[in-house]
Amino acid sequence: MDNHRIILIGASAGGRLAVEKVLQNVSADINAAFLVVVHSSFDMISSFSKYLNQKIEMEVMEAQENMAIEKGKVYLGIPNQHMVVVNGKISNSNGPRENLFRPSIDVLFRSAAVAFGNRSIGILLSGRLNDGTVGLEAIKKCGGVAMIQEPETAEYSGMPLTAQKFVEIDYSANLEEIGDIIKELTDKPLPEKKEIPYTLVRESEIATKIRSQVKTEDLLGEKVSLSCASCGGPLWKIKDTEIERYRCHVGHSFSQESLLLAQNENLEQTLWVCLRTLEEKKVLMLKIAENFKSKGSEQLARSYSDRIQEVDEHIDRLRQLMDIRD
Repeated sequence: MDNHRIILIGASAGGRLAVEKVLQNVSADINAAFLVVVHSSFDMISSFSKYLNQKIEMEVMEAQENMAIEKGKVYLGIPNQHMVVVNGKISNSNGPRENLFRPSIDVLFRSAAVAFGNRSIGILLSGRLNDGTVGLEAIKKCGGVAMIQEPETAEYSGMPLTAQKFVEIDYSANLEEIGDIIKELTDKPLPEKKEIPYTLVRESEIATKIRSQVKTEDLLGEKVSLSCASCGGPLWKIKDTEIERYRCHVGHSFSQESLLLAQNENLEQTLWVCLRTLEEKKVLMLKIAENFKSKGSEQLARSYSDRIQEVDEHIDRLRQLMDIRD
């Protein structure tokens, strides 16, 4: 284990083909192990490992609890579970989502950086938004190497572009070149060792649910007047990082962009609930008015007409706001 390089690969939209292209020319006798996270929906059936085993020389396995990390093998994160490194081995964690994802690239990169320090090489491929930037930053702080797919050649350039903006990138390369760079790096001496920052250790513990409490957040950052879009709790702005991001004491973590996206989704969901409730209220009031009318209580029936008209106006405004047409 002491001589293995740990290659960490993260990707999102357009990432499966990118991962395949990076690994297809890597020999199984390489002095490195590969840990890979590709974003997927929580209910997605994992089939990527079976597919990848048919395309590359190295053996591909899905991450399992307490799995040893061996050179010449590829370990894939599974849907709805963070892949993390604990005590030098792979662990699956259902810890809080980061940047709306589980598995999260940041979680894998950070935990591996803390565990392996200067042996870590982080590679960020095609994807939207900015998951992976914080993880690459952690790898650099722990003495590792940061690499991105050349943004101009990525199917979706958001992730590598954001990393390029906020992290000192060592290599930016096309997919076809990354395998050769990996081979060169594994043949070189390790970079100089660095002391692992204590804040990164604490954040890694949060993702694996070893520690998550308000005291931890006070250590990591400053409390701000924003609420967590996942649980509604208070947020802390994390310090000692280039990209602005936030974390709640439960452990949910957001960049500015992912927090805004989550707030938009919550707002849309709330508007749909309001619209449904108003339409149900209208139906109920119409039934009440009809009941009064059938019993000869015309005056009581008419008393509901103004209220029904008011509900109709609210429904029309909501529909206009949500751009819903009959």
